[in-house]
Amino acid sequence: MKNLTFDSINTLLDDIFRATMQAARALVRAIGAMAWPQLMATCVLLALLITIVPLAFTLFIVFMIVKLVVAAIVVQSRRNKQ
Repeated sequence: MKNLTFDSINTLLDDIFRATMQAARALVRAIGAMAWPQLMATCVLLALLITIVPLAFTLFIVFMIVKLVVAAIVVQSRRNKQ
């Protein structure tokens, strides 16, 4: 691994900034070229994704925690029987 210097970090941050700005410009051009119905459908789909994906992750985590708690209780009760 090469040694990090202020110049290398600055160059990396500059590259990240340029790539982000290029992606943002491309996104603005794509949105500007869309027809109104297509833009509305895109907004509705994006809103659904922003709503459903975090909900799915949250429910997954909650159910995994419940599963681990139930499994720990079952294992503990079986250990006490022996």
